[in-house]
Amino acid sequence: MIIARNVDGNSYGCRSFEARQKDMAASKYDQLRRDIIINADIYGGQAKPEILGAGYGFEGILGIPGLQTADDIEKAYAAGAGVVSSLLDLDDVPLRNITSGTSNIGLVASGYSNAPIAESYMDAMPIEFSHPILPSSVDPNNFELELNTGRKVNPLYAALNPNYEFNERQTVVVTGYFGNRLGSDAVGAEYPVKLTIVESSNPLQLVTPAGLFEATGLSKESNNPYDTYNGPSLVGAKLSKLSLAGDYAPDGFDNAVKNHGVEYYGNNKKFYRLRLFTSGGFSPDGVSGFLPDQFSQYFQINAKKADGSLQKISSANKRYEVNGGTVKVLGIADLGQGKDVESDYLYSEDHDNQFDIIIKASSRKAAASLKNVILPDPRLGTHSPIYNPGGPGSSSDRSTTFTEPNGGQVISIENAVKASNTVSWASQNLEDYDSSDLFAVAFRLRDPISGATLLTASSIEASDAIENGFEFADVPFSVNSTDSFSKDVYELSNSQTGDLFYTSKQKLIDQFQELGYENNGISFKAYPKKFRGLAPVYQLRSETGMHTTVIDENEKAELLDLGWQKAGKAFYAVAFDTL
Repeated sequence: MIIARNVDGNSYGCRSFEARQKDMAASKYDQLRRDIIINADIYGGQAKPEILGAGYGFEGILGIPGLQTADDIEKAYAAGAGVVSSLLDLDDVPLRNITSGTSNIGLVASGYSNAPIAESYMDAMPIEFSHPILPSSVDPNNFELELNTGRKVNPLYAALNPNYEFNERQTVVVTGYFGNRLGSDAVGAEYPVKLTIVESSNPLQLVTPAGLFEATGLSKESNNPYDTYNGPSLVGAKLSKLSLAGDYAPDGFDNAVKNHGVEYYGNNKKFYRLRLFTSGGFSPDGVSGFLPDQFSQYFQINAKKADGSLQKISSANKRYEVNGGTVKVLGIADLGQGKDVESDYLYSEDHDNQFDIIIKASSRKAAASLKNVILPDPRLGTHSPIYNPGGPGSSSDRSTTFTEPNGGQVISIENAVKASNTVSWASQNLEDYDSSDLFAVAFRLRDPISGATLLTASSIEASDAIENGFEFADVPFSVNSTDSFSKDVYELSNSQTGDLFYTSKQKLIDQFQELGYENNGISFKAYPKKFRGLAPVYQLRSETGMHTTVIDENEKAELLDLGWQKAGKAFYAVAFDTL
């Protein structure tokens, strides 16, 4: 039986992947509000969701009118933004490497609004949660700030920016007018003292393994970064096996691609990720980003030795004897594009609230010996200070007040090596997805007549298929990672039976074409081999020769009981807990 898959007789897969990338380009705002969470960490185990941090970020440097290039840098100086003046005369330096000040246009481009932003010189506050946030519920009306004066204010804008990666959706940054740059004891000081999640028509929701949790009523005390040595701190430190699952952003967020630990240091079963969750973004000066080889300048780790005493790990690329074997810090990841830095001033860090210390351990027991992360007090002179984006850059101008550096801190490491304590979530309703050809999820549909299974990362193609007789099944797994390890997955179709087959392997493509299948082109990208955190997507074949794809083990078992046969592994992906 010949199945006509659309009104003009062409197969859906005939559109090129390049054409899909250009079609229906969604705004950054819309992309950040898509309800997709992939392998996101839960901090504190499976405990009830809570706010981990809600510190006042900085004052007055978001929405600087006319700040477009380095030629406009006087506008950043005038607003009190940090500037690295030594970069001003160099070519091709990204503006974000020169100043932490941002224009109104830059705020729109980074996802704070779909409409032009008229407000200028706004403040910022990052809010960190123990669980990832349902992106569509990010709304400024959900947040209320109580100031030290007793006045209560609501933010004007809220976004996941700059925490773009699908596994880093635990932080919201709100902007508006929250205070000034005076220390808490100064006359006229104004600053937030408490954040509360309040009721709204679109309540804030957090994603848990048990489902959605409405965050209304949660609260957290705030702090003033203009108080002496009251700068950013760690709100979480979590040790797990190194994984690339979900560690990528939606298409077009260039600073957040190809920066996970596997990209930097490779795939090794002895590699572990110590993810550090920060209260306000970490920077050496308030403007610049960290570099992969700077562990020893800012951090130390305490590990337990075999005799019970503590071993202080203070240098990278040095092997330390610990309980259970040895450990070695390889460096920092989740920064810019690549581990190797040709020019420090061209290296574009993603400036989000999480980054990773990559560790090689001789055994799981050795990895478990890691107990604390230390931020040494910069006043001791042994380590460099850490600032949030309100810091000074290279400025020595005493007439401008900048945010303060960190004080000393020791935080316990949460051991998630045996149980990763992550969650993956995607809406199972096609109507919840905007019109786009390049989602990070696969939509699965079935033809009730032929039994064919259609996979697509395009909500447009999925809707068209439904109009032509297909039935929507689910959103089973993630696709379209933007790192170096995913490959193109091709769709092959049999015009006589309507069968659809998906593979990234050229050998299988050739075999199926010899059997009369047509190559419809690239459907999406996926991982062709197993990495930590990924599950196999199986191909199954029915007695009549039709194929289907499954990632859920229970579904696979049921189909095998009905007489379907295994036909290999198509690729690897993250299964959504909402299946």
